[in-house]
Amino acid sequence: MKYGILTFHNIPNIGALLQAYGLCTTIRKLGAECDLIDYQCDNIIYRELTFHPAVGFLRNVLAKYIWRKTERKIKSCQYFMKQQNFYSKKLYTKKNIGEANKDYDAFISGSDMIWNLFVTGNDFTYFLDFVNEDKPKYSYASSVGAEWDCNTLCNVQPLLYKYNSVSVREYDTCRIINDMGIPCKHVVDPTMLLTRDEWAKIALPPKEKDYVLVYFPTKENKQAALDYAKRHGKKVLMINMWLFSPGFKNVSPMDPPSWLGYFMKASAVFTDSYHGILFSLYFQKPFWTGNYGNRILSLINTLGLQGCLLKNDRDLINEIDYRLVDEKLHKLRIDSYNFIKNQILNKS
Repeated sequence: MKYGILTFHNIPNIGALLQAYGLCTTIRKLGAECDLIDYQCDNIIYRELTFHPAVGFLRNVLAKYIWRKTERKIKSCQYFMKQQNFYSKKLYTKKNIGEANKDYDAFISGSDMIWNLFVTGNDFTYFLDFVNEDKPKYSYASSVGAEWDCNTLCNVQPLLYKYNSVSVREYDTCRIINDMGIPCKHVVDPTMLLTRDEWAKIALPPKEKDYVLVYFPTKENKQAALDYAKRHGKKVLMINMWLFSPGFKNVSPMDPPSWLGYFMKASAVFTDSYHGILFSLYFQKPFWTGNYGNRILSLINTLGLQGCLLKNDRDLINEIDYRLVDEKLHKLRIDSYNFIKNQILNKS
């Protein structure tokens, strides 16, 4: 049986690429054929892959500078993913996505925020609305990002009823779907399906050493990073293509291996990014976050890492017991791995 996976895979967000990498790699490790369906969502293309001129001469010069770097990143990321031979041979759009029924025996939606209709521009393709009735449909770690309103619930409920099994990444979404009368399983982000050693194998270590890393900078986490670095005698690197700040050295990893390398070799990480937190965990780094959103708190509470929230640890003295964290990650990984094996691939 050949599976077609529908997720975000062709955007300059390396966390999104790595979740697609994680799911596809895991399914192939379990002995099944799969592709990332090369679907071109109009709204994603507009948001992520289109240059938007700025108002005013200087702002537009800056916008063009940022876009040139973004284009380089897009090409580098696409090259990396194509090397893995993950993509479908055919390019799909809203007009021809139905033809995928000829190429695949079953379909999986997920992971990432593919069920956030603001992000996709109300594209219900990510709910597998194009799939024939006789084809199995599954979701793995699909994410909403924000709660659905009543109108959205009415639209998505009949689509979710048609799934053979449903799993999501956040507990709140799992509860909402279960309340609809649709059995739903909470599973981990696909990046967690692979071990630290597996991620380390594709990581490209940077030349820099003895640094604190900032990813998804905010006023709060930048100041905390500077305070921590000063106390520990470290420099501060910030993954950023356009924001220049005194006391920080900007770095711009253009593909997943170089991005992973910065996390793997960091002394500590300050990030408001979901995947930034995850890879800090995988590489056993001290980390802090000022993001108190649903999906972040769901992860933090599951692992008992409330001390990593900046509002709870202004002195930056929290120490993570990675022996306990790794035990929890291992249990979560095995549980989700078995869900894929038994509920999606039917290998029980």
